[in-house]
Amino acid sequence: RGSIESMESMVAPEGVVAELSQSVAHRPLPPVPPLSRGWRGKPPITLCLFYQYAEPVWTDKQHRDAIKTVIHLAEENGVKGRGRCAREGLNCSLTGPPAGVRAFCEGLRAYNALFRETDFKLTDGIEAKKGFKALTIRKTAELVGYGLAGERAPSLKNSTAEHVEAVDYHKMMAQPNTVIVDVRNAYESAIGHFAPPQR
Repeated sequence: RGSIESMESMVAPEGVVAELSQSVAHRPLPPVPPLSRGWRGKPPITLCLFYQYAEPVWTDKQHRDAIKTVIHLAEENGVKGRGRCAREGLNCSLTGPPAGVRAFCEGLRAYNALFRETDFKLTDGIEAKKGFKALTIRKTAELVGYGLAGERAPSLKNSTAEHVEAVDYHKMMAQPNTVIVDVRNAYESAIGHFAPPQR
């Protein structure tokens, strides 16, 4: 990872809030927002999206322990949603009370230092009616089905790719020689896709 600019020195493209788009990997989570009332007087909830690959892959015992820990932390903090847990890591989409979601994330960090590397994507202010109704953590062979589970998957630690913060990514999209290769499937692309800025 290259040098990290301070948030104060970042100049974000129009429409991008730099403080909200910066990775939280190896950084504190954003503070809990002030309490407010939303849909039918219920306080808004927080959406949390994340994935974390484990390298080397977890043993069978570590895999079972990870699933139990995720379920325990979610139940303890009122967090619901969906997740996939493979020997190669964890991928979740969750909702819950703002403080509960943050406690869940901090619980994962305390459970295994690997999760300090995780870029938990938190979105506060979601209407409570849009939250998940149950918790489902599936034990799977792969986080993403590409037929290379566990030891057969390419090494991320040996990758020469450089992490780019969202603000810098938007700047790169504005450059005339930038090419974006989007490898998401049709369903994911229909939900959202990259829209380069007008030149």
